[in-house]
Amino acid sequence: MQEINLGEKLQTLRKSMGYTQKDFAKFLDIPQPSLSSYENNRNSPTTDVLVNISKKCNISLDWLCGISSNLHTISTLGDISEFLYNLLEINEINIEIEINNSSSNDNKINNDKSYVNLIIYKDDKKYKYNSFLYKIIEKIQENTSDFKSYLISKDIYEIEKSRNHEYYNLPVTKKYLPNLSRNERLKKHIEYMKTLSEEDLKL
Repeated sequence: MQEINLGEKLQTLRKSMGYTQKDFAKFLDIPQPSLSSYENNRNSPTTDVLVNISKKCNISLDWLCGISSNLHTISTLGDISEFLYNLLEINEINIEIEINNSSSNDNKINNDKSYVNLIIYKDDKKYKYNSFLYKIIEKIQENTSDFKSYLISKDIYEIEKSRNHEYYNLPVTKKYLPNLSRNERLKKHIEYMKTLSEEDLKL
């Protein structure tokens, strides 16, 4: 197994933030000679120093120390399915799903492709995290595009991914899904249908 080079990670982090070694040491509130010795792998930082770097730079300790956590690994389509269910059951956000099925004759003639849109309205005041989720996805799109076009390195990409995760550390709650009887569900379904506009009913 390849040994993790903490010094290289610290250099990559510092340069990605636009700091000289002197300024980065000042930002981290550690002596410059100490930072230099860490970057050149002459000495290893203490746990307190690593935690300080992680907090001040919005970087996960997992990335800094070369640990890959398997807690949130997606390895099957079933994992993606579960993730999407969980996403749609969050109280603080609203995601609309638009499905366009190209199996109709009109679409076949026009060579249209089937697709799915996940729609998030940035300015939806009813859901307090919609604007944050919008910004998260916007940043993800920017980072993945930069990485795919070789504008940024894999390490910078991982740094940005970690920053996004740490920065938006906002708690979410899950929707309560009551177990209703058939009659109760029918009544609530009728009430729900009454709230829809004519335009919604056409979709």
